[in-house]
Amino acid sequence: LQEHQGSILGNTMQTVIALLNNVVANKSTDMMLLFKKGLAHHICNLLIETVALYLKADDKSSIKTANALLLSLLDILHCMLIYTANIVRRTLQAQKSGTGGDTQAAEDLLLINKPLMDLISLLIQLLPSEDTEIFVSTSQCLSLLVQLYGGNSQENMSPENMDSFAQVLKSKKDTQQLKLLLRIVKRLVS
Repeated sequence: LQEHQGSILGNTMQTVIALLNNVVANKSTDMMLLFKKGLAHHICNLLIETVALYLKADDKSSIKTANALLLSLLDILHCMLIYTANIVRRTLQAQKSGTGGDTQAAEDLLLINKPLMDLISLLIQLLPSEDTEIFVSTSQCLSLLVQLYGGNSQENMSPENMDSFAQVLKSKKDTQQLKLLLRIVKRLVS
């Protein structure tokens, strides 16, 4: 990953990200091992670079490649967040029922993945995307991120981010999508 990160739209990086997507989506993958090897850090860096390219792409070939790469990275991020949310949920349910639950493992997982919080503002900027798949993936990842980590950072409430929310709230007609966006905003301000 690190050797080829300079040419993120190149074939090698596209292949590596596609393979990583398959590994992360596989139910038998030892996600904790990937997390301990720095998966969150790598995905953050790749997403930051890819979003910058996606937002600046001007020719059809670059737009198509950046779009595909961005969707793969958002899928990876979604798998990571679902895994984390499931571990935290199981731990909380076990505590609630009195059967214990390994709170240390859940806390460690949240801590290992804390760099993902840096993506909240970036994901907010992607919400107004005209591409429906990118909007759906972005909103799902953003929802999970704010559920797991909250979002009470001044950066997340910047005028630029609020403009993105205003733009997307005006443009969406689907009630479910609007409810999800409003839940995200509520979580960001509370």
